[in-house]
Amino acid sequence: MTLMPAVARLTASPNFSLCQAANGSAYVVGEVEPYPQYWLCERERLLFALFGRKGGVPVEEAMKALLALRPAADPLGEQKRIDRAIAGMVAAGVLIAPAGELSRYGKAMARDYLVHRPFPTGLVGHLRRAGGIGGQSRVLDLASGPGSLALALAEHTPHVSVMELSRGFVAAARAEAKRRGLALGAINESCNRLVQLDASFDVITVSQALHWLDDVAVCKGVCRTLAAAGSFFVIHAAMDLPESHPLAHILGNRTPLGDKLAVPFAEQVRPLFRRLALLFGALDAPDVERHDPAHARAGSTPIAGAGISLFRQERPMGEGFARAFLSDRHIAVLGQTADAVQRDIAERCSVATPDQLMGAMDWAVLHFRRGAADFDWAAWSPPEPEAIAYP
Repeated sequence: MTLMPAVARLTASPNFSLCQAANGSAYVVGEVEPYPQYWLCERERLLFALFGRKGGVPVEEAMKALLALRPAADPLGEQKRIDRAIAGMVAAGVLIAPAGELSRYGKAMARDYLVHRPFPTGLVGHLRRAGGIGGQSRVLDLASGPGSLALALAEHTPHVSVMELSRGFVAAARAEAKRRGLALGAINESCNRLVQLDASFDVITVSQALHWLDDVAVCKGVCRTLAAAGSFFVIHAAMDLPESHPLAHILGNRTPLGDKLAVPFAEQVRPLFRRLALLFGALDAPDVERHDPAHARAGSTPIAGAGISLFRQERPMGEGFARAFLSDRHIAVLGQTADAVQRDIAERCSVATPDQLMGAMDWAVLHFRRGAADFDWAAWSPPEPEAIAYP
């Protein structure tokens, strides 16, 4: 008996960590908000351990191993219970196919993402200048997607790496780097585990992705891996479409995907900067005594806020942009099949003029640096955003 004929092998999902409560009860917990928990009976705990082998384990093999570990008076009945346990763990995402996608984004979206959501050239120049990126700079782009920003920075230093959970996006970034003749390192891992990376970087970036991550875990990782005088850049963005835009029904201010905050963009950026500045103030405090015999950060300069820069970009937002934005989970919220959603988008965009497909992106670059003089976010008076071209 197998779980399902199409899934011959499973592995424990790296998106869940095995934990044990004080009373001995075992559970797994997801790494990002809302931190979903899946409590494990003894049968499920052993299954999670059995499937936690590199490359996964054949389902039949895991079932036989579990029956050997826990002999049952009714083997056939126990086999059915094991099968139900595996099915529940698969449905919860705790067990996955070894080659399965770990992220809501995958390789199918990569080409559209690179073509229709290119990282703005104007922001690349700003990051290079503000971060002092040169030929020997070591750069890490967190949650990089298919590498739009990382590939642009790799034009200026051969020491750029991406850290990305999506297997499809990592493969696409590697392929695109090879096509362009660029050096690009790739780490297929959750950015929440940055603190476990044994490396040092002069510049760390994260663009349009921090909201998907555990920002406390990310900041801990930045504290550990950011080099002396290094810079950490958080790039935040928001779409601005007129109500008459063909895609306003799904990408506008009020849609089934959620309503946008009814506050100016700068006032969305200010609390984000405040939160991160407070996190760094609390986490990157080498003068606070901790149980750290090596005093790993003793003598280092703490990370502090260096400033906020605002930009605005007029750009087309048509069918390709939608394909590069809407994941399967987004489409599920719309209550339609993927084919129906894509047909509707294509029809709406096909009858629109180029001017009607224009929208805007508001961008903010939040800069944190070792040794920066604390930026006064409370007294910050937002300037007019700098206009940047597309792309």
